[in-house]
Amino acid sequence: MKSFGLAIWGDDNFVIKKDTININHASKPSLLEITNDIREKGYKGPLLLRFPHLIKKQIVTLFTAFENAKNEFDYKGNFQAVFPLKVNQFPNFVHALMDVSKGYNYGLEAGSKAELIIAMTKTPVGAPITVNGFKDKEMISLCFIAAKMGHNITVTIEGLGELETIIQVNKEFNDNIQMPIAPKIGVRIRLHSSGIGIWAKSGGYSSKFGLTSTELLEAYEMLKSNDLLSHLWMVHFHIGSQMGDIAPLKKALREAGNIYAELKKRGADALGAINIGGGLAVEYSQHPHHQERNYSIKEFANDVIFLMQEIAKSKNVQEPDIFTESGRYIAASHSVLVAPVLELFSQEYNEKGLRLKEVNPPLIAELYDLYNNMKRSHAREYLHDTLDHMESLLTLFDLGYIDLEDRSNTEILVNLIIKKAIALLNDEDVDELKKLQDRIQEKYLVNFSAFQSLPDFQTDQSREYLGYYL
Repeated sequence: MKSFGLAIWGDDNFVIKKDTININHASKPSLLEITNDIREKGYKGPLLLRFPHLIKKQIVTLFTAFENAKNEFDYKGNFQAVFPLKVNQFPNFVHALMDVSKGYNYGLEAGSKAELIIAMTKTPVGAPITVNGFKDKEMISLCFIAAKMGHNITVTIEGLGELETIIQVNKEFNDNIQMPIAPKIGVRIRLHSSGIGIWAKSGGYSSKFGLTSTELLEAYEMLKSNDLLSHLWMVHFHIGSQMGDIAPLKKALREAGNIYAELKKRGADALGAINIGGGLAVEYSQHPHHQERNYSIKEFANDVIFLMQEIAKSKNVQEPDIFTESGRYIAASHSVLVAPVLELFSQEYNEKGLRLKEVNPPLIAELYDLYNNMKRSHAREYLHDTLDHMESLLTLFDLGYIDLEDRSNTEILVNLIIKKAIALLNDEDVDELKKLQDRIQEKYLVNFSAFQSLPDFQTDQSREYLGYYL
């Protein structure tokens, strides 16, 4: 049985046991066993089976890596993390996320009004909320309301226009108030370092997001002149999603770390955090020679802590708290989509399917001879002759010179010859053979929608069932 690359991407979450894929947890039920039991209750699928213990595993792994790095380097800043709701805002996931992350002060990141309301509702008071993306006056007002409710919320400025709105809302909310309350403020910086990964264009100097150095200095003066400098808390940057290479991150960290230090030395005394955004990659590859991520979580944490400490010491400033917003890393591995196969499209032809006539067209007769007489020594030559004959025969059919039975015999003989050639030359790593193998492989018609089924799906009954097994 195939291993499906579990040793590469599985992270010991699944095991193969008695020819079935099993959850490597508790009673270790098989996915087939779970699916069959749900089907017996009348649910046909597609089904999305979610395993909250895998969400917790990722959170624990991330926090443990940073705690170990802090201890190793005697780092004085804290580590905190938030989950970006844009990755998965479905209730069943968010409820499980908040439940398993208790004890880690884990928060949420919002990029829209709807997500902000979810964050205000689901984030425990004191746990961090970060707000990124475009923000109009109404959304910024919601951030002030969240701050007044006691939430630990940071609004990230993407442009000077947003800062002007923050200043306006602050005046409206806090005029004639002895103890004004406002959210913490972050500034997203536009790095010189290039972005990487899927959202590479969201990083780098050509990015449409973030403040340039000139705009950053202007923002600093605006905050100072409007008595909001004491709320400047975070420097934020983002170099892309699915970050496969660690080297660009190191370059970005040095740049962001020096910007943080320069702002501190300039007088931003309340500034105390660097948010490195998202980007932690998930391993999707099934092949050892082509892996998605070239670093471990330990290396990631060690590099972040070491570089921030190095810059803080050289600039003689406080070591910042470290924030991450990696959503894919937390959520991707916790669910399995099970979709029913409706039909198998197979070209598993055999000689019994041939409808040879007493007198066949010369090219079909030659194909039959090639099939019967093929040996390893001339398999490739015969294969090339076969493909050439096939093109000629299909052209003859289009012109009306051979009939449908002749065309059927052509398809079957070509299929048989290709399979025989692949078997004879199976130890040769030839691209031509791989392409031909793709041509004759089986195809399955599966009942699911890439748009509807993959994002999330789970019935209450399936949740109860998983609770029973796990």
